[in-house]
Amino acid sequence: MSDQDHRYILEMNGISKSFPGVHALKKVDFGVLEGEVHCLVGANGAGKSTLMKILSGAYIKEEGEISFAGRPVNIANPIDSRKLGISVIYQELSLVASLSVAENIFLGIHPKKSLGFIDWRTINRRAQQMIDEMGININVKQPVSALSMGQRQIVELAKALAADAKLVVMDEPSATLSGEEFETLVRVIKDLKSKGITVIYISHRLEELFRLGDRVTVLRDGTYVGTRILKEIRQDDLVEMIIGYSLSKQEHKCGDVSGDVMLKVENISTPKLRSVSLAVHKGEILGLYGLVGSGRTELLRVIYGVDRLQTGSIILNGKNVRLRSPVESLKLGIGMVPENRKTQGLITDLPVWENAALPSFKTFSRLGIIRYGTLFKAVLEQVKKLRIATPSIKTSVKNLSGGNQQKVVVAKWLLKKSSLLLFDEPTQGIDIGAKEEIYGIIKEVVNTGFGVIVASSELAELMRVCDRIVVMFNGEVSGQFTRDSYEEQAILKCAVMGR
Repeated sequence: MSDQDHRYILEMNGISKSFPGVHALKKVDFGVLEGEVHCLVGANGAGKSTLMKILSGAYIKEEGEISFAGRPVNIANPIDSRKLGISVIYQELSLVASLSVAENIFLGIHPKKSLGFIDWRTINRRAQQMIDEMGININVKQPVSALSMGQRQIVELAKALAADAKLVVMDEPSATLSGEEFETLVRVIKDLKSKGITVIYISHRLEELFRLGDRVTVLRDGTYVGTRILKEIRQDDLVEMIIGYSLSKQEHKCGDVSGDVMLKVENISTPKLRSVSLAVHKGEILGLYGLVGSGRTELLRVIYGVDRLQTGSIILNGKNVRLRSPVESLKLGIGMVPENRKTQGLITDLPVWENAALPSFKTFSRLGIIRYGTLFKAVLEQVKKLRIATPSIKTSVKNLSGGNQQKVVVAKWLLKKSSLLLFDEPTQGIDIGAKEEIYGIIKEVVNTGFGVIVASSELAELMRVCDRIVVMFNGEVSGQFTRDSYEEQAILKCAVMGR
């Protein structure tokens, strides 16, 4: 697709917006071609959300011009935006859970009969027709509360189409979807494109951009960096545009997989695992890959003492151990960075220092009295080391970005001096710049003699940071690959088909 072959449906030129103490957008240019899937990316604070809120009418621009469908427009509020045919689907969906699917799709635009009564028969028929055309098995008379997150995304899309949307903005649509639900979303987006509907797609997951997008625009620190055709750019080049520096500095030295074995699990079984065996060496990053339900998270839960073994053994630093609770694992030097940091890794109402120190209060206590000076000094050292962006260690964790919250979880285990770290989806829901920092932290940690296990649904992530990848399928180990034998198709085959 070239600019010459298609006309611009949207042009935003010289857009600026400020908030108290923050210059969020600085003369940003953004152009979208009619009928394309245009990806918009950047780290947290880059200005993506602000730019889209100006497009939706939620914010008023301070400077610049907007043209839509070839004519200048003034978008002063969300009603102006909707009248133009612009629909924004935010990560927090705007559906009314207690209403039916059909009611949500036609909310505010109900067809009516001649006497002004709502035509429910027409609403249900047209809603069902729209859903059926998307290839989704949903009864439009059921409440939205009964739907999965993937189905709710489709209802949001149907709602946009019912309002005659010409351009649909999707903000992190895959963040809460399973693999199967994401595949459905991919198919629906491609169908929208075939009908001439333009999509602006915002995501931190780069592999999605290359799969779905035609072009990509990068913002950084409120400024326009550039627009590229996705078929003509490498993923590493795109990451460099986003973060502003070369990735060559981040190269990882392979761990010594022939060194001392730190952890060995032998033939362990639980209700969800079957005869799983693997080993982790000191100074090694071991990846766990598999589809949803493969058992990768369940394996970490066993190693961390959350789930009990039925059979098999766990050997840590040469000793057979029984891990009956996370407390026992913690005492043995095992730390866990969980998939859901907000509910499992942090107490978000507490400040940074208290979250980081939770497992280590005994270390910083004497005769039951906490030595706050020593504790604060140690926390500040971790904040500096991990580059945690926070106004103060007394700042509430809930006020930090996702990437900085994740760093606080890591700081917790470094303060505890854990020797084996378990990461479950370490970069889920954080921006691309923060991802690079998390990768760097994992590499720094392992280079000091730690052992690390990283479980992730992002294969590209594992291939980038891990020395070995163990693939799981249906609760079993279905394959194992070393860095010099990484082959994406072979790894995917093990994940999808098993041994």
